[in-house]
Amino acid sequence: MLLDVNDKKLTQEYDDFIARSTYGNFYQSRQWSEIKNNWKRHYFYLKDQGEIRAAMSVLSVSDSLAGKEFFYAPRGPVCDLADLETVTTLIDEVKAYAALNNGFLLRIDPEVEDDEELVRRYAQAGFNFLKNPAMSSQPLMSLILKINGRSADEILADFDKNTRYEVRSSYRRNVEPFVGTRDDLETFYQFMVEMSESKSIGHRPLDYFQRVYDVYSDTSRLHFASYEGELIAGAMLIGFNKTLTYLYGADPIHVRQNQSAQIQFENIKYAVAEGYDYYDLGGIFTTDINDGLFRFKRKFADHKIVHWIGNLDIVLDQEAYNKYYTHHMDRFDWSKVDVSREEVEQS
Repeated sequence: MLLDVNDKKLTQEYDDFIARSTYGNFYQSRQWSEIKNNWKRHYFYLKDQGEIRAAMSVLSVSDSLAGKEFFYAPRGPVCDLADLETVTTLIDEVKAYAALNNGFLLRIDPEVEDDEELVRRYAQAGFNFLKNPAMSSQPLMSLILKINGRSADEILADFDKNTRYEVRSSYRRNVEPFVGTRDDLETFYQFMVEMSESKSIGHRPLDYFQRVYDVYSDTSRLHFASYEGELIAGAMLIGFNKTLTYLYGADPIHVRQNQSAQIQFENIKYAVAEGYDYYDLGGIFTTDINDGLFRFKRKFADHKIVHWIGNLDIVLDQEAYNKYYTHHMDRFDWSKVDVSREEVEQS
């Protein structure tokens, strides 16, 4: 059923369900859709004995190439993916709605680890999970630290020798942690600009970071590293449900005092102090040890990689989807991932 957001009581029930469900995540929260303010928002739910038992928050945007609407449920649905009957019911509702609203594609990418048996069951039901990096809206791998009831010091002790040295040396070198406020977002943004320019990559505008901070005002957090009275690197975090997520980080590398290692450890300390079960360092695109992002992040996640189950592309208009597919396959930088285009197309 489509949520009537004018029904304040029901909307609050929906929000509470996402926030408390075992399967809830911030991408499925209504707050995230407020951040994606150039997308339309649609919220679906199923009830059992008067209570919400499953939900799917869906965004849609016009795709100029396809000439129709792209519908996307980021890290949805919020329910047990093994409950195929419930998931199918949700998909059927959203699919029908998307078809009536000029949709050419409904994409769903559950926050569920890869599971051969689950993939097989879905294939038997007519749903095929894709693991194509060019056709995935989210990275197919992540690095997530499981707190497992450990203290911050115990987690530090479990790091490898070099990582422990990097963390401890940053404090010895008088790098100091600093918790920022909304007023510090401009500094964080400038770090993002400098880092993006040095790496020739894009970055979000300032008002985007302001929306993230404001929308998740109760759980968003800015961590900085300060050296000789100057902020030198920063991180933006979002806490939601059982997970603290490292959403963005910026280190222009004007100073080399292991400040990024300190920030990661301060993030972990905060996750432990606030009672989170997981610290999500974000997605990765390759496990090549020569890739700096992977090499850095894995040190703080017990060197454990989460492989996601992939995404379901439910096609509503094959001709429009073919245009979309060809465009994304052609423009994707295959040198940055562990699989070739040929391997993907042959799988």
